[in-house]
Amino acid sequence: MPRGIALTEEEQSRRRKEIFNASVHLFLSKGFNETSMREIAKAARIGKSTLYDYFPSKDDILLSFVEDELQRLTEKMEEIARQKIGAMEKLRQMMFAYMDYLATNEDFYMKLSFEVQRLAQESIERIQRKRHALQDLLRDMIEEGIREGSFRPVDSLLATRVMLTALTPAVYTTRPSGSRQEMMEEAFTFVLKGIQGTPPAQVKRSAPGKSNA
Repeated sequence: MPRGIALTEEEQSRRRKEIFNASVHLFLSKGFNETSMREIAKAARIGKSTLYDYFPSKDDILLSFVEDELQRLTEKMEEIARQKIGAMEKLRQMMFAYMDYLATNEDFYMKLSFEVQRLAQESIERIQRKRHALQDLLRDMIEEGIREGSFRPVDSLLATRVMLTALTPAVYTTRPSGSRQEMMEEAFTFVLKGIQGTPPAQVKRSAPGKSNA
């Protein structure tokens, strides 16, 4: 917790958001390596010592931003999973939440993905755990669909990975006509056709444990 004057949890969250906004803007406009902590503090309208109370380095800002965004997406997917609707519609809503997340952070990932990849191994593993949690939610939904007969008995882990791999480019692809939303709808329909089925069947798993890479 930051030192100095005690802030409420809401105030701390708001300040973190201000730091993230200032940092990402500078990272995108100037470059990650060219941006200093002093510049981030100035852009966020806080003292440099206050910035260091929240984040010891630019790498920590980058890591925390990615983790926070993935956590928000996870919570959104968990909310969808609790709805009293069929697995197919849940999966559709979850995948569109994922694609909306990619679209919202398009500039960040297109320009700063290399910087994320060069973080310390411990930081990369933390991000991977967040991504595995998302993968597990989607995998659970495919398995739920298999049990209710909406999907055929596919390998749920493989289907999840193929779905994520196939749909991600749809977010960043342009075409002469049609909106991004229409392209995402079309891409999701293509992928969904591959797992749709009618007979209920026992869930098939490829290996013990949900997040084995």
